[in-house]
Amino acid sequence: MRRIAAMPLLILAALGASPEAPLVAKVENAIRNAGPEWRCSRGVLDAPWRQVPSERLLLNTECDYKSRTEKRESVDLRIFEVDSRTDAQMCLNPVREGKVATGWKVERFKIGDEGYLTTLRNNGRFEIEFRKGTIFVTLGGDSFEFVDRFAQLVAGQIDTP
Repeated sequence: MRRIAAMPLLILAALGASPEAPLVAKVENAIRNAGPEWRCSRGVLDAPWRQVPSERLLLNTECDYKSRTEKRESVDLRIFEVDSRTDAQMCLNPVREGKVATGWKVERFKIGDEGYLTTLRNNGRFEIEFRKGTIFVTLGGDSFEFVDRFAQLVAGQIDTP
């Protein structure tokens, strides 16, 4: 009976990403190779809007790690593909224009073709958003070290002409 109850969750998780995308496989393999202690779980993104009409979710995952001191760290990762570099630029319009929630500070971040680091007051949360070619990536977590590490890892997997 337990197997049957778990099946809908597996189906929903599978719908949240496009495993056929070569980039997804490259990113997941890179994460496994860089940190086998990280456990990533795909999820469904239930967002009410898209930045641009051509936006397609390739991967929505949360990667968790528990340190030797039992402290849990996690990084949320979303990878989108759009039809053009212009669409990718448009995806960054809100953060580029500083349209973020109260308490967040935005600064340019050197990654990909264009990137931004947003930090919640008192360094309570960090998010990196960047584009590279027609790929748009968002990452978030409580540790800048881990969010930055994942951002660099993902950016390294994106091939652009």
